[in-house]
Amino acid sequence: MPDTANTAAPTKGAIQYDATAAIVLGQQAQRALSNAADFTVDSDDMLEVAAVDLRAVKALQKRVEEQRTSITGPLNQAVKAVNDLFRAPAQYLLDAEGKLKGAMLTYTTEQQRRAEEARRKAEEAARIERERLAAEQREQERIAREAALAAQRAAQEAADLAAKGDAQAAAAAQAQAAEQAKAAEQASAQAQATEMASAVVSMPAEVAAPARVTGISTSKSVDFVVEDLHALVRHVAEHPELITLLMADSIKLRAQVRATGMNTKLPGVRVFQKQTMSARAA
Repeated sequence: MPDTANTAAPTKGAIQYDATAAIVLGQQAQRALSNAADFTVDSDDMLEVAAVDLRAVKALQKRVEEQRTSITGPLNQAVKAVNDLFRAPAQYLLDAEGKLKGAMLTYTTEQQRRAEEARRKAEEAARIERERLAAEQREQERIAREAALAAQRAAQEAADLAAKGDAQAAAAAQAQAAEQAKAAEQASAQAQATEMASAVVSMPAEVAAPARVTGISTSKSVDFVVEDLHALVRHVAEHPELITLLMADSIKLRAQVRATGMNTKLPGVRVFQKQTMSARAA
């Protein structure tokens, strides 16, 4: 009875395959590794023996790869067929998602812009009102001070007239002093009321926020785009601690080195030769 990876009855989603060849090849590969591990090349004859073994190893590698792809090939084809089957629906849904998100972001961005504009206008109106109230308060305080001074002068005048025995004129001056004092008190009270009104206007203006949709959230993040690579490179050159912001393009560097070989002259780049060996299967 052949040795298989799964001898039980196949279940839904299970894949059966014959692992006999893999086991045999695994044993052969282990022997090849054991032989190679103990191999020492110390003469031309041993070099030729090593070459024979190397070709045998390459041949075994080819058989292993053929056996592997004989199993994975159908699997990969099945995976490709499934991916092809669902690629169009998945793309349709991605496009639909993108269009819906785009429309929603366009709307919410506009609503946020309007809210910010309304907030700016409200804050500007509040600033103008605060300035008006401040000017009104200063005027009321000025009136209160002048009325208080007038009341003091009238009171002094009343005292002087009373001292001279002019009771009628003293009474008139006293009445004037009382009237001025009352005017000063009223102006001071108005100034205090204006100050309280200004404090209320100083509070942040409330502006309706954009509507929120259940299950949908938006977030803001900071992103970037390099608009002037030369400027960035110059800045990094002046600030070496930022060198990690730049990365050498190994693909283009390798193409440049292959083109110019050992004559490559690039500051900061060390060019050297690597020796490799290739072998054909036996």
